[in-house]
Amino acid sequence: MLQALENISPEARESVRLCFELLSAAAAINRVCAVRLARYSLSEGRFVIMLTLKSAGGKLSPLELATRLSITTGTVTGLLDGLQGDGFIKRKPDPTDRRKLIISLTPEGKQVVNEVFADHTDWICSIIEGLSAEQRQALTEAIYCISASPALALQPPDRD
Repeated sequence: MLQALENISPEARESVRLCFELLSAAAAINRVCAVRLARYSLSEGRFVIMLTLKSAGGKLSPLELATRLSITTGTVTGLLDGLQGDGFIKRKPDPTDRRKLIISLTPEGKQVVNEVFADHTDWICSIIEGLSAEQRQALTEAIYCISASPALALQPPDRD
């Protein structure tokens, strides 16, 4: 694609190249993350549900999970089905409101989330460990600037 951009300014070509490199690095991280989590019968979504339950003391309703993770209750239900099938969570009726469910980690789920969290943290650290303190600071600042770019704000669609 960069060859197709020969007629634009060098600065524009460099911006496109950097954006593709950033996307490539993110895709590589996501790809390896998925493989690593699959060893534990987890996806990123299922792992995040388990971490959220752990950080909340182990008990939340599906609606509370959806709200905390900014996802739909339908998505939460699908993730919970898989986690329950693997024995990582259990659903119980809420003793104060029989219309609600309380989701909690099973002992196996607690063990798995602790093991995966430690392994995942070590892996993430290994990605960054080759960077100097200055490079880490520069990366932090660059990611912040990119994330704050007005170009990333969702625009309403044109209505012509």
